[in-house]
Amino acid sequence: MKKLLLLMEKGLFWWVVFLFVFIPLYPKFPLLNVAGTFVAVRLEDLFIALAYIMWAFYMVFSKKVIDFFKDKLNLAILLFFFVGLVSLFSANFLTHTTLPALSFLHWTRRVEFMMLLPLVATVIKTKKQLVISLLTLFVVAFLVNIYALGQQYLNWPVISTTNSEFSKGLILSLSPGARVNSTFAGHYDLAVFLAMVLVLISSLFFALNRKFKIFSLGLGLLSFWVLIMTAARLSFVASLAGILASLVLLKKFKFILLLVMIMLGVLIYPSQLRDRLISTITVNIFGQGERFKGQTEDQRIRSKLNIPTLAIKTSSESAETSTFATGSAEIASDIAPGEPIDTTQLGVYRSFSIRLNLEWPAAVRAFLKNPLLGTGYSSLGIATDNDFLRSLGEVGILGTTAFVLIFIEIIKRIVKLFKESDKFIKYFSVGILSLILAFVINGLFIDVFESSKVASIFWMTVGLNLAVRNFK
Repeated sequence: MKKLLLLMEKGLFWWVVFLFVFIPLYPKFPLLNVAGTFVAVRLEDLFIALAYIMWAFYMVFSKKVIDFFKDKLNLAILLFFFVGLVSLFSANFLTHTTLPALSFLHWTRRVEFMMLLPLVATVIKTKKQLVISLLTLFVVAFLVNIYALGQQYLNWPVISTTNSEFSKGLILSLSPGARVNSTFAGHYDLAVFLAMVLVLISSLFFALNRKFKIFSLGLGLLSFWVLIMTAARLSFVASLAGILASLVLLKKFKFILLLVMIMLGVLIYPSQLRDRLISTITVNIFGQGERFKGQTEDQRIRSKLNIPTLAIKTSSESAETSTFATGSAEIASDIAPGEPIDTTQLGVYRSFSIRLNLEWPAAVRAFLKNPLLGTGYSSLGIATDNDFLRSLGEVGILGTTAFVLIFIEIIKRIVKLFKESDKFIKYFSVGILSLILAFVINGLFIDVFESSKVASIFWMTVGLNLAVRNFK
């Protein structure tokens, strides 16, 4: 039996390493389309399911099932799932705000992502396995960056899920001025992943020997370059906040000045990221920017009806006939009265307006309709662009409280590990604390906890840190 358990432990460990490789690198090709939504079952879902089956057998044969249910963190996770089920029942049979099959699918996806945390925390048994897992993650991050550069400069294929047509697995390519997404099917997801990598590197850099310091520095610079190419403002700010937090916790105050200089350099050097950051302040906060007004009589009539006056410019096509994403034209071609004329300002304006006027109010209305349990998973559609408002709207106060309890327990454990005498463990724990901060900041404007790739990697990486308690 001991030999069988050792074999199962080794098999599970290498399967976890495989997931660290496969989840970020394999493009989002659909394996099975789900009726009523453009979200599809993918190959990674099957591999994660197989991991859970192997883990279940291991937990039974090793007689660790009882220990699993005694763990406060696991109980908090199970409580969150239970409240989600109660909310699902309420939404389907009381408030009638969701469809049973669709809401259940949304619930199972959350189970799929979050249970990776206790799985990894159980499987990783030694510091060597931790180092192998982290090294694998960093090598994967290097490959993700290289593929992003290939998309930008060598016309490598793009797989996207930004709309229902693309999610069918179409092969696309980038147009001049478009934003890279590498293997993540969306530039926002790629940016969140890179922010996680940058925050981890900023902490672990001080605990590595010279050879690995050079590798981590190179990977950090490469990741920062690609992050700028994504022009994702929030992930850029989140990465800076995470890096700043790690430097403060490690008392590396001299490096904070370097961080400030890098930020100023980004704001000075011409790029889409700089333009979008500036437009966020000038357009969304101060209401500046030249706005569109109808010129002809027909345009003025359409303006009164708030109808886009100009023809809508195609923003994406297949690799054979066109390109993916908008270019960098100076004048917007799809515009309504009162909107900024400049394309960059228009994108920033609409990005915030959709959240402020549509998605966030819908979440608030859902919360007010049923404050305790919300209106159920899937009731707010694909995105709310604020994970915490989405949680309040879908599972109410009870579900959101259970979700917060999970993070409270995680942070309490990581803070204890931060006091470890082992330098590598201490610095890694600081990196994970800072990574959580960066991830939560991203969650203020992006539904990161529902994004399959980054959510899976997030829970697995946090699980690596909690696994330290298994070390002898």
